[in-house]
Amino acid sequence: MKTKEKNYDLRKLLKPYANKWVALSRDHKTVIEKGDELKEVVAKVKSEDVIFLKVFPVDSFYMP
Repeated sequence: MKTKEKNYDLRKLLKPYANKWVALSRDHKTVIEKGDELKEVVAKVKSEDVIFLKVFPVDSFYMP
């Protein structure tokens, strides 16, 4: 099985949404909705073909 992976540079697109939840289009080019809580964003989104993402501040990092 061959998977096609692509890395997207979302820094410019997501910078205004620090500490928010966002719904991105599948092509990673458009923020469809934003909100403080995930359930708020899910309720606003009409399409099921989106990606939900928590945006961290630029000066922080996440380590699972």
